[in-house]
Amino acid sequence: MNQQTFALSAQKRESHRHSARETRNENRVPAVVYGPGHEPVSVSVDNSDILRTYRSAGKSALIDLDIDGKNTKVLIQEISLHPVQNTIYHVDFYAVNLKNKTNIDVPLNFVGESNALKNLGALFMKENEIVEIKCLPSEIPSEINVDIVKLENVGDQIMIKDLDIDREKYEILTDEETLICYAVAPKEEVIEDKAPEGIEGADGTEEKEGEDKKEEGGNDKKEEKSE
Repeated sequence: MNQQTFALSAQKRESHRHSARETRNENRVPAVVYGPGHEPVSVSVDNSDILRTYRSAGKSALIDLDIDGKNTKVLIQEISLHPVQNTIYHVDFYAVNLKNKTNIDVPLNFVGESNALKNLGALFMKENEIVEIKCLPSEIPSEINVDIVKLENVGDQIMIKDLDIDREKYEILTDEETLICYAVAPKEEVIEDKAPEGIEGADGTEEKEGEDKKEEGGNDKKEEKSE
């Protein structure tokens, strides 16, 4: 359940001498490292390296950040993207203390086979794909499995309280009553039959009773005048 640690190299950056724009022009990404008992340090990382690491590690995997030869255990706290180019613009690294528990968002991984989905034609609906937990940095799981076999019938649901997880090792911070997923009946198409507004004549036109009466009344008056 625990995951691997990823390696990433960084260089210290003196912000007053080396601007963020200059750093980006060198194909590097400005970043900062901070955490409990750790003085904030401005650094830069290679653009390709941080992109590759983020795709693999996400925000829930430990990273061995080598800052000019000094190793620091960090998590990716925040990633800022360029509003137009959608490239990584800035990174916040959170330096962890391996002896202290930390709060972390862990992705949920849906596994198993549901009777409601396979045999009853139910649709699978997801409400949440992340759970917040508290644990030691060295024990952060890469993901937490959600076994959808519990969705036996249409209407069944799985909540945070239903997760199979070691509660002594992992403290769940997300509300236990939070809905994760459920099985719902598919919507049936309803075809409404429209009632005819009038009677269709032989020529395809509709004749209305009110109009017929008016026409008949009008003809009678014309005949009286001619007499």
